[in-house]
Amino acid sequence: IFQSSSLASNFQRQVAEIEHGIERAEESRNWPQLRQTRAAPYPKKRIASMNKAPPPPEMPDVTDTGTIIGTIKPLAAPLEPAPILAPSEDKPLNNDDGGGDAMDVDGEAVESVDEEDALATVEKLRGDDLSSRVEAARKLVTVAIALGPQRTRDELLPFLSDGVDDDDEVLEAVASSLGKLVPYVGGREYAASLLQPLELLLAVEETVVRDKAAASAVIVSECTNDSDYAKEFVGMIGRLATKEWFTARISACGLIPVAFSKMNPELRKTHLEHFANLCRDDAPMVRRIASRNLGKLLYTVVETMGPAA
Repeated sequence: IFQSSSLASNFQRQVAEIEHGIERAEESRNWPQLRQTRAAPYPKKRIASMNKAPPPPEMPDVTDTGTIIGTIKPLAAPLEPAPILAPSEDKPLNNDDGGGDAMDVDGEAVESVDEEDALATVEKLRGDDLSSRVEAARKLVTVAIALGPQRTRDELLPFLSDGVDDDDEVLEAVASSLGKLVPYVGGREYAASLLQPLELLLAVEETVVRDKAAASAVIVSECTNDSDYAKEFVGMIGRLATKEWFTARISACGLIPVAFSKMNPELRKTHLEHFANLCRDDAPMVRRIASRNLGKLLYTVVETMGPAA
């Protein structure tokens, strides 16, 4: 058994040596070709093409001016500025679009209207649409211009006096507009006619309306003569101070200090008593507004009558 196994191992060793010799023979026979294949460099043309930078894009010949100019795209033409329209000498520029003459009232452009437009505006005050009534109330100046001073005093102001039960927004616009109507009711001589509707507005419940009416009343009073000031404006304050409805007495609390300096001695004494009664009024709101204006009245009294007063 051992002999047969050794023979087998020798046989396998001899077979392996024969196979190894065959491989070396084949390798020696093919060696020059393998060496040439492994050591052969890249072809020169291929190396040159790999190292060579890509050609630049075609450029126009700089010596050919026509070619260069032809390749440049022209820029778009710049936009021309809009022409400035200047008014002609015979037809001046007008600000309004309706064709009427524009007037300037207290820094506001007011378009003049004819009588028909004025009446249409008054009719809007009687309408049901709130926004239309507010818009019409803001155009009282143009209505007064169309009606003229006489008809404004005789027709427009009584109409406004009858409408003090309107919405607060409408009354606020009316109260503001009344202070601008002095030139259109006849000027200083007839300015006191505006106090009648303002007195009614000074007694309404809404505070904003009363404040606007008080401001317009002060403006109107500054445009009246001395006799109308004492009779109409100061007389209106006295009536407000003694009215039954407390909102009227609230308005009097703010107007007495304003008018005190222009009152004669008799009216000063009377209105000081009115103010003292307002400070003791049964309505808490009246007493509160009177206390707010007490310092202003005391300052006016000392400035007008002296510290001894």
